[in-house]
Amino acid sequence: MGLTGHLTSLISDAHKDRLQRVAERTFEQHLNLAVTGLSGSGKTVFITALVHHLLQLDQDNSLPLLEAAAEKRLLGCRPIDAPGTRPFPFKGNLAALSASEPHWPRSTRDLSQIRLAIRYRRSTSIKRLLGEWGTVYLNIIDYPGEWLLDLPMLQQDFLSWSQQQTNLLQASPRVEAAAQWLKANRAIDWHAPANLAQLNQLGLEFRDLLQSFREPPHALSMLQPGHLLLSEASSPEQDLLLFPLTAEVSNETGTPEGSALAEMTRRYRSYCERWVRPFYTEHFSRFDRQIILTDCLKTLNQGEACFDDMQLALNTILSSFHYGKNSLFRRLFSPRIDRVLFAATKADHVTANQHANLDRFLELMVHDARKEMRFESVQTRCMALASVRSTQAAQARKDGQLLSCLKGYRKETGEPVALFPGEIPTELPRAEDWHQDRFRFIDFAPRALPRSGLKPEHHIRLDQALEYLTGDLFR
Repeated sequence: MGLTGHLTSLISDAHKDRLQRVAERTFEQHLNLAVTGLSGSGKTVFITALVHHLLQLDQDNSLPLLEAAAEKRLLGCRPIDAPGTRPFPFKGNLAALSASEPHWPRSTRDLSQIRLAIRYRRSTSIKRLLGEWGTVYLNIIDYPGEWLLDLPMLQQDFLSWSQQQTNLLQASPRVEAAAQWLKANRAIDWHAPANLAQLNQLGLEFRDLLQSFREPPHALSMLQPGHLLLSEASSPEQDLLLFPLTAEVSNETGTPEGSALAEMTRRYRSYCERWVRPFYTEHFSRFDRQIILTDCLKTLNQGEACFDDMQLALNTILSSFHYGKNSLFRRLFSPRIDRVLFAATKADHVTANQHANLDRFLELMVHDARKEMRFESVQTRCMALASVRSTQAAQARKDGQLLSCLKGYRKETGEPVALFPGEIPTELPRAEDWHQDRFRFIDFAPRALPRSGLKPEHHIRLDQALEYLTGDLFR
């Protein structure tokens, strides 16, 4: 080859490399993942474990069922800046899980965000077109689960929200616990001038009621307003002291200016505009895919009222998301969630032979929601998982038979236990099932999660969840 031909080849190669780099940047993929779950469902632990395993991609093979990882095409992962929000406290959460005496990270009380850049080698079939290397940017936010239930309030006014809350408060177990508060609420003359001291006192008492409903023995989920659940101040700001009107009020005279009804209507609107709408518009309206974490074992332990309340809460939450396929043009302006994973957490709290039952039970719990999603051409799947495995499999002999058991440490006391945790029903419990002391699943403390040297045994199906949610992006 002559000098001219050699120069032409160099220019051609340089041009080709430049085009490939442009193609790689053009086809970089961004995924906003909605990690959704009610308070205590395991969102923070899931995000921490997911990030920890991804950051170890170049060292460990802990995600064998993530196809791109199994094929050695995931080259590495690193966190990058996510301006505008508080950083997700990954290091602190990992320190809690990897300590010599590990413990679950504290519940989330504010919004935080983490953004990951995952570098991968494209599969042979398309790398000639788009270039050999690609990057997926994975964006995840963590937030208090208590905030989720507030989102539907954007579609209601104060009176319609009050009616919904009144229906809940008139049913057991709320009605028994709230008897005195309901009596005081119904004594208010809603058209008379507002007595701010009286309204504020009822607001504080309603906050205390909500917080008691969240705890055992009730363990309820359908609790609004969510910010009241996190409030500990003896004198919170007045607009947070929001509660429903539970008496019948005539609309014939309208809403007199300065009345109790006008004041609570104002507080409702202020709450929605100040706290709820920014949370929705800045984050929840922009998600592409979603994992919905559910603690099925808690619902079984706490009984029928808890079970029904969680189903109501889940269906209420899902009404706030945009589901369904759009054209590329529409997705540029209005993202829609096109793939949803329903995940039953604490799969490590039951024996391996019960995982299929836990899958099935979750399918029954979310049947109606999945039906609506499938109508919108949204892919869905149900899966039991454990982001961090806290138990070990064991066997015990009883009456000449070997039983599958678990070994671990009680969450409350730290004492070691070995037990048969019980069976997961494959049908939704009937009314009589809730009165037989049938379900008694215990909570376990975590086993120490290593800083490096991660293995598949440190989780259950975390890799399958990642494959379902992100696998197609690494083709």
